[in-house]
Amino acid sequence: MSGDTVLKIKEVLSSILGSAVRYDLLTRNPLVAVQIPRSKVVNKKKQKPHITPEEFAQLVSLVDEPYATMMYVAVFTGLRVSELVGLKWEDLREDAITVDERFCRGDWSVTKTAGSAATIGVAPSVIARIHRLKDMRS
Repeated sequence: MSGDTVLKIKEVLSSILGSAVRYDLLTRNPLVAVQIPRSKVVNKKKQKPHITPEEFAQLVSLVDEPYATMMYVAVFTGLRVSELVGLKWEDLREDAITVDERFCRGDWSVTKTAGSAATIGVAPSVIARIHRLKDMRS
């Protein structure tokens, strides 16, 4: 089996056993202690896909707005799509973006994890790119 398959099986079983613990059917989840050998998780034969900065710039130039800016911001910030969509103009600073909520499936809510709610420093080019969208709307 591939590493992805092994991880998915462990994830599903762990979830099921975790529910059994919550319902007091088990005292502990035995899969918590299971470690998958690194050789199973990392497939050294497969090279991870990647593009160069030049190829990324070319890709962004081929995409219509606002999606081009969303891609640009996602790559330079690491934000999730729901966090990107949840950004508001007041979340922007001169050199940072504050992530405090997300928009997912038509609902506004808190970020997926508590650690995601943060102010992250970004290059001025990221902020400038976002502001260009605001200027386009006017």
